[in-house]
Amino acid sequence: MPAEAVERVRELYRRLGGDAEDFVVFRPGVWDIVLADGVVVELDEEQHFNRYRRVTLEPAWADRLPWASAYRDYCGEHEAAALRKAKRGGYWASPSTERMFGPAAEPGSFEGNGSPRWKQRALYDAMRDALAAAGEVRLARVAVWDAVGETTLARVLDGRADADHEALAELLAARTT
Repeated sequence: MPAEAVERVRELYRRLGGDAEDFVVFRPGVWDIVLADGVVVELDEEQHFNRYRRVTLEPAWADRLPWASAYRDYCGEHEAAALRKAKRGGYWASPSTERMFGPAAEPGSFEGNGSPRWKQRALYDAMRDALAAAGEVRLARVAVWDAVGETTLARVLDGRADADHEALAELLAARTT
């Protein structure tokens, strides 16, 4: 990661409750999809939309990201869905995430440290965002909550609705850095 992106992620790590003195330069990990033209597509499911992800979308640099506004809204509107999907087991905490952010609260509780795994997921999403904001990658983020024609991407993905290919192409184009 370029120095500018590392510093942005380091600041978010602090804001999420991590110890910046123990900060390790993380790598963003494997991309969900890489298209033939080099655009990287990240698909964000329910567990990505919560208070911690919202924190990572608050810095001014995130305003340049074409998904930031919608994602901020989704974080507020859909945290209950994240809780339904991801408040148990490894979705909530793990030994490695507790090393990063401290011990977890009881599953489903945001008291104290809340969910270290949710914080880690938000931080890793922010790493990818920081790379895109720095111009290091052409990134498109799409969410299960996004409208695709007359339905949502979630309904298309799980087979409850037919894909509107033109609407999907328009969404990807609008969400690409």
